[in-house]
Amino acid sequence: MRSRQLLAFRFGSDSKFEGQLVGALERLESGGAMRVLDGLFVAREPETGEVSAISLGDAAPSRMVSRILGFRLDARERKVATERALAGSAGDAVRALAETLTPGTALAAVLVEHAWAAALTDAVERVGGDEVVSEFVEASSVSELTPRLLGAG
Repeated sequence: MRSRQLLAFRFGSDSKFEGQLVGALERLESGGAMRVLDGLFVAREPETGEVSAISLGDAAPSRMVSRILGFRLDARERKVATERALAGSAGDAVRALAETLTPGTALAAVLVEHAWAAALTDAVERVGGDEVVSEFVEASSVSELTPRLLGAG
């Protein structure tokens, strides 16, 4: 079983997009432990309220970063990416999310796969083990999670 996680972030009108998000996505994948499966960025332009969007679901992994950079830096590429996102399989999501945004705000969502989890699960199964818990938690030690472990068959 592959471990997938949805991460979503909302940005206010004071947010400045200067390439940090692109760099973070690039670093996520560089070690091979995590893979970006899909991404969606939807914004409303501050002056006009016009929607800008990019969907990464149709991008080859090798082109993902260059598409995001083009979207950020080139108004023409941003327009093409927005038209593609609205016409593609993410079109309904883009329109629905855009309705929740005010001019100058944005939302970014990324679906990632934790590749290391699949490798560990495969190894456990090969030696005859079974996965009993697989969830994201907010804890700093396993002992804090003892009640959860006791309830895990």
